[in-house]
Amino acid sequence: MNHVEATIDSTPQGATILISTYLLDRKATVDKLIRAAKPIAEGGRANSVQVVMDKFIDNRQSRRLMNALNADNDTPVDLLGQRTRGGPDRSFAYKCVGSCRGAGGNNHAKFYAFSAAGTSSHVVMVSSANLNAGGAFLGYNDLFTMAGNKAIYDKYAVIHNEMRDDTDKDVDAYQTFNSGRFENRFFPMRYPTKATDPVMQDLSRVRCLGATGAAGRNGRTALNISMFWWAGERGMYITDRLLRLQKAGCIVSVIIGAPSREVAAVLRHAAWQGRIKLYDTRVDRNGDGKIDLRVHSKYLLINGNYAGDTSAWQVYTGSQNWTNGALHRADEIMLGIKSRHAYATYMTNWNNIRRTASRQIGG
Repeated sequence: MNHVEATIDSTPQGATILISTYLLDRKATVDKLIRAAKPIAEGGRANSVQVVMDKFIDNRQSRRLMNALNADNDTPVDLLGQRTRGGPDRSFAYKCVGSCRGAGGNNHAKFYAFSAAGTSSHVVMVSSANLNAGGAFLGYNDLFTMAGNKAIYDKYAVIHNEMRDDTDKDVDAYQTFNSGRFENRFFPMRYPTKATDPVMQDLSRVRCLGATGAAGRNGRTALNISMFWWAGERGMYITDRLLRLQKAGCIVSVIIGAPSREVAAVLRHAAWQGRIKLYDTRVDRNGDGKIDLRVHSKYLLINGNYAGDTSAWQVYTGSQNWTNGALHRADEIMLGIKSRHAYATYMTNWNNIRRTASRQIGG
């Protein structure tokens, strides 16, 4: 949260700030966004601040933001009674009626894009965390920053515009955009199947033996997962695929946050058999019977023989849980990163959570 808010404060006069979030209740964030959008004569920087949110956001801070950014907008026109987006100041805060780019569902995408910030230009941040207190204090989250890549920023600007339009009439809601070592995936998919599920396609490219160089573990490919919500038919077929990979020789290690009972039962059984390493981060800190701390990240790390590269260091992260709705009903972001440095950084995070914030299941 501090990283995002410091970046908001560092934007120069006239910059554009594009935000998509599922939850928003932080006063500090709203204060900074309002200040950035104010005219220069009022102590602001005349930034164009454009925020799309999920329809269920309704709290004092979200209302403050909407009132401030939409003050010069037109009369109410949409199903939620909101005023037309984008007045003369080019700023707005908008709640999508459903999934912004799909039919039904929710806006669950979490990204923060800046045309300029500090000494950098075209900054894009993809995260598992919303701009809310829970994102800061109740869950272990991650955020990855890309800077200086105008093509990626421009693509996120196009997607943000489509979200603002709030229509399910897009020709193809699912889009991908590759640039350098980054692969950006924008959901929802209209008619997904198990075979077209991008996560299943990623896992189909894994070869469990034959890792070379410093990659993998003694020639075997290693898969490390940190996943919040993992459920439904999709959750089960991904689980099955991971266990098949383990049987083929992969080393599979999993940190869980909120799996369904069915997924948890299968993972626990495999852990007690010694097939996988499994770690549970769920904690009830105040003894009220409710989980109030857990991993909220959604990432997959692949190290070894992957996609034809026998020495691969691959990260997949973003906002998407392993559930049915996250695939075909919700706005979501997945970011693929081919980078040994990024992989090492995520593995440090994974190991820190394993050591300090989880209990091991099985042997």
